[in-house]
Amino acid sequence: MKDNLLKEQLAQSGLEMSIIDPVSATFAGISAVSSIVGGIFGASQADQQNARARENQEAQQKLLNQQAKLQNEYNQRKFEVDKENYRKQAEYNFQTAVQKWQYDMTLRTLQEKVDAQKYLLNVQNSNQQLTFNRIGESQAQSREQLAVNDALAENAFERQDLLVSQLQAQGKARLGQAGVSMAKRMQSNEAQIGRDLAVIDASLTGELKASNLRMFDIQLGRYAADARVEAARMLMPERLPDIPAPTKPPEPTWLEPMQILPGMATPAAQQSVAMPLIQGFGSAASNLAKIDWSSPNKGPDFTQRSTYNPQNYLGDYLGGTYSTTA
Repeated sequence: MKDNLLKEQLAQSGLEMSIIDPVSATFAGISAVSSIVGGIFGASQADQQNARARENQEAQQKLLNQQAKLQNEYNQRKFEVDKENYRKQAEYNFQTAVQKWQYDMTLRTLQEKVDAQKYLLNVQNSNQQLTFNRIGESQAQSREQLAVNDALAENAFERQDLLVSQLQAQGKARLGQAGVSMAKRMQSNEAQIGRDLAVIDASLTGELKASNLRMFDIQLGRYAADARVEAARMLMPERLPDIPAPTKPPEPTWLEPMQILPGMATPAAQQSVAMPLIQGFGSAASNLAKIDWSSPNKGPDFTQRSTYNPQNYLGDYLGGTYSTTA
């Protein structure tokens, strides 16, 4: 391959090997070959670096793909776990609400029973108090009636006493002297008795009026007492409203997690493989161009083709890789 590259480079330069100075040609050929070998080595190095860059890009892309896969698997698993946790929590909340509803219903039934018992007890106490009020009124009226009866009896006794006193006075008057003095004494006694009867009757009338007022106060007192009882009477309890039974919440709309696409690895930086070859051949051509190919007198006479060939030097320098065929 090296022989072919050198031949092609020398052929492109248009030089005749048979007329050059062998020493100059040898060093020029060595420099040219070195440039070409350096270009080939640089191309090989660039190709190896490009391969390593592509391998690194592939490894990075593989890692990114694995990361995206793991992230998507985690997101999907988390989505399923979130749904399961929601359903468990919703079921727990529902069962808790059912237990509370049952407890509240028990309390409501108990409250209704207690309200009914309180009402019955209040009705019983109210009726008893009304009875007490009625009995109290009756007793007060009875006592007042007794007081009136006593006043009437006392008035009757006083009237009887006055009548007795009148009769006694009249008897004494008849036993005394007749005439004008007896008549005056009798008139005087009758007048005194009349005044006494008027006082007794007035006292009885006042007592009766006072008794009537006290009777009215007794009746008014009972009315006020009954009114207080009625004001304190409880209303008949009604059935408490039903407690709404708990219901399960609607199932939410679940959105599947979005699939994460793997990121793109940094593109591998590619070096030009041809550039080192172009630079090597260009440098080789520049070195060969420095030889004076038109001066055959500066060395042995090579105007005729001989067995000497500069390629032999190149072949020896490169370890016999070039052909010695003229």
